[in-house]
Amino acid sequence: EAFSTNDMRVFALLALVAVVSGEVNMAQLRGLKRLLKNMDGVYATCNIILFSEMVDFNTADERCRNFDIGSGSDHVGNLATVNDDEKNEDLKTLLKLAYKTKTEKSQKWDADQWVWAGLRKVKNNVGKISTAYDADDWNWANGETPTDFHKWMKAMPDQRTKKVNGVKYYQNQMRINHHGRWDDTFVYKEHPYACDYQGKYILSANHKNWHMAKEDCEAAGLTLAKVRNAAEVEEMKAAARYFLGPRDESKRVFDYENWLWLGGNDMEEEGAWKWTDGSEVEMFDGM
Repeated sequence: EAFSTNDMRVFALLALVAVVSGEVNMAQLRGLKRLLKNMDGVYATCNIILFSEMVDFNTADERCRNFDIGSGSDHVGNLATVNDDEKNEDLKTLLKLAYKTKTEKSQKWDADQWVWAGLRKVKNNVGKISTAYDADDWNWANGETPTDFHKWMKAMPDQRTKKVNGVKYYQNQMRINHHGRWDDTFVYKEHPYACDYQGKYILSANHKNWHMAKEDCEAAGLTLAKVRNAAEVEEMKAAARYFLGPRDESKRVFDYENWLWLGGNDMEEEGAWKWTDGSEVEMFDGM
């Protein structure tokens, strides 16, 4: 027996065992794609969450500032900090899950081939602007100064300017494409956007029985979720709203669409509940 009955439900993954990174094997990548294939505009790894809605840079920045799953409402979120190859690979993978890679050369600048990240130029933006990349002139949205890591396209940043309705704009914001390459562009461009994610959970909208859900998680290098205290219950509920959308209040309480699978089960001994890693399920207030 597992938590709830053996019917077809969505399920939650505890993102602790592995993440999508430059070292992930192709089998795990295919597993992650299966888990997220029915998602409606939200894709995540342990480090990054990507929203497929097209917005300008300032809108993306504001939405990430208000994104607080896993960090608490007193925390100010931020656009993704892509300061190493692992996170760059994560973001590249999520963009591919959200939008197919276009192969025509004329399509490489299409809006859905890029995603906003948190790097922006904050110094030397007036007068004669040098096109040479100087990390000291740029900041991540979380306030960090860039490290030596970067993936600029050839001849980028090129720091062009453009007037729109009498307003002069500079290419002071960074975006990343399907190949993980960086480009500087204008604030008014609209792209999907990615925020840093500090939550524990990734939810899949696929409807599976418990055994199938467990197998799918393991195929992606993950495991079915644990919920060990009231705070984690609240985090799971918040994650469900982001990944799956608001609850349908017209559904009955025990309608299968109102539930999701966790890793708790008593397969080995009736009444002795354990998580999939073998640790004991400990009861807590409100459980």
